[in-house]
Amino acid sequence: MQDSSKQYVFVVFRFLVGAIFLWAGAEKILSPFDFSVAIYNYRLFPGPVIGLAASVLPWVEAIAGLCLLTGLNTKGAAAITSLLLLVFVGLIVISAARGLDIDCGCFGGVERRVGLQAILEDAALLIVSIAVLLFERNPLNVRVLFRSMLPGRVEK
Repeated sequence: MQDSSKQYVFVVFRFLVGAIFLWAGAEKILSPFDFSVAIYNYRLFPGPVIGLAASVLPWVEAIAGLCLLTGLNTKGAAAITSLLLLVFVGLIVISAARGLDIDCGCFGGVERRVGLQAILEDAALLIVSIAVLLFERNPLNVRVLFRSMLPGRVEK
């Protein structure tokens, strides 16, 4: 596979992580109470942290996802999604080890239990997010699209 062809694999990875984070963030933004209950169920955080996390985290996820989808600041967005996924995997591992049978709260209204499947799915997404962070060279983004649409623009 040529080097330019390899880059489109990473663009697909970027879109995948971006879409998942935009969807997950939007679900939580629409249901902040449900998300705060999911955080509470982990039994790891004090009340003020739960409220702050339930208010801020969904917006961070949605904005990072949007950045990945549009190609704007992809390295920063991939760093954020990778860090969040690392934390999520850690929380799910800790909760599974403690024997908690709770919804992980990952996707708002979608039921997803803490356990091996959630750990493996998040770990796989973490690997994809890190691949985007390390290897994606951003060949497709909205700046390129809008730049090519400007009148009088001569391509070289």
